[in-house]
Amino acid sequence: MAVSTSREHILIERRYASLFSTIGDESIAALAAALPEKLRDPLAKSLALPAGAFTDSSTVAATIRAAMSARMAHLDTGILLSEPCTEACIDALGTTSDDPNLADLQAVIPELIEKFGLDAVRLMVVQYSLSLAGFKKLISTDERFALPVTAPTISPLRSNDADPAEQEAKRQGRKARKEKENEARAKASAQRRQARNRV
Repeated sequence: MAVSTSREHILIERRYASLFSTIGDESIAALAAALPEKLRDPLAKSLALPAGAFTDSSTVAATIRAAMSARMAHLDTGILLSEPCTEACIDALGTTSDDPNLADLQAVIPELIEKFGLDAVRLMVVQYSLSLAGFKKLISTDERFALPVTAPTISPLRSNDADPAEQEAKRQGRKARKEKENEARAKASAQRRQARNRV
């Protein structure tokens, strides 16, 4: 199954943010605890958390939620938390995994839910909810996978609590980068003109 393209990133990020608002803390903690070691470091990196951030089950959900919102990392978190489920789904689908139809998915979902839990499967479904027709149909026909209709309390695209000083620093940084890029382009253009004059 193909990963979402960058063109879909913003919409998928929003869908994951909405979905996470409907998933309980216990479920998030369980998903994090069930991650194999090879996925824990990537999850910690995507959330800018220390390696041992997922060891305390009483705080792990709150830690993950706060980091997701701060870094707009709902998509990465959703993909990583559901990766074991996704791998099992790909194996179960076999030759149809590149573009499974609704019947293919319905055949494997009961076993996935039993093994990984409904929330893991819901997270997996969102990942392909724009790119693959079978997942689109699953969302529109199975209420368990319907996208939440209420917006998340924290927007994955812009925080209302952004620090004005931090925003100004970012603007200044972008301005400086743009000026450097313009200078580099002007210098390269001048060098090309000189090279042409020497020929």
